[in-house]
Amino acid sequence: MNIEYRIERLDFSNPDDMKKLVDLQNAVYVGKHVFSSQTFQHWYLDNPNGRVVSYNALYGDIIAAHYAVIPVKMEISERIVPGLLSMATVTHPEHQGKGLFKQLAKCTYDYATRMGYEFVIGVANSNSFPGFIKHLRFQDVGMLDVMVGFSKKIREDSSKTFRFYWDEKTVRWRLEREKYSKGLTSVFGTKAIWKFKKAPFIHTYMGCISEGILAGLNIPQVCSLLRPINLYIVMGSNAKKMGYHELPKFIKHSPFHLIFLDLTEGKLPKMTKDNIFFQLMDFDVA
Repeated sequence: MNIEYRIERLDFSNPDDMKKLVDLQNAVYVGKHVFSSQTFQHWYLDNPNGRVVSYNALYGDIIAAHYAVIPVKMEISERIVPGLLSMATVTHPEHQGKGLFKQLAKCTYDYATRMGYEFVIGVANSNSFPGFIKHLRFQDVGMLDVMVGFSKKIREDSSKTFRFYWDEKTVRWRLEREKYSKGLTSVFGTKAIWKFKKAPFIHTYMGCISEGILAGLNIPQVCSLLRPINLYIVMGSNAKKMGYHELPKFIKHSPFHLIFLDLTEGKLPKMTKDNIFFQLMDFDVA
């Protein structure tokens, strides 16, 4: 690897590191998104499960490439297991094609294993998917279902081997950045999805959450008079039985691949499309 790059683990508690990251993101996604330190503060530092694990390639005084995973918990075979959600991978255009992401990811996973994390889970698009599978030993669990429907009565299948573990503290953190409404056991976005500006009644179905946790959240009840179409991204639900249908083919979207890396050298059960319940609540697609 070129010696002009320094590979360092950053926790972004230093305001200068956060500013460098925001500058990198805005340079890569120029004209598409506007990133702020508050967004990264929320995902990287305020997470009740722990701070971000991130390795970065520094070129002089700038971040040339960035990779981050955030702590999560999953219930696996009735055991609460610490793991990581693959959150962000970005390389400055002037530093692409130099193998930086592979270097950063390997450093991240080595550190995560030493710290006792047992898995990495993520949702990869068509651009990042080949690298995770070919170079980083991730398992391709399958494609997430992207569906639309009206029902608010989707239920989690309690027989699944893998599911995300949410308690009241982590749910509050997960939902505090946007406005949501709630049903008895479900959470919904309250604003239209950007791809559907001409159809403002298409909202996100974030997912199923236990009734006990939702009862304590200070978010409004979903209006029973209006029935907007819900967009639900999920694997392992009963959504089709509740009247949900695959997103029409004429509405193009990036494919969502669920990927999984066992950091325990085979001590965890094998994840399959049939034994996991995974929904929009469990990852960030923004």
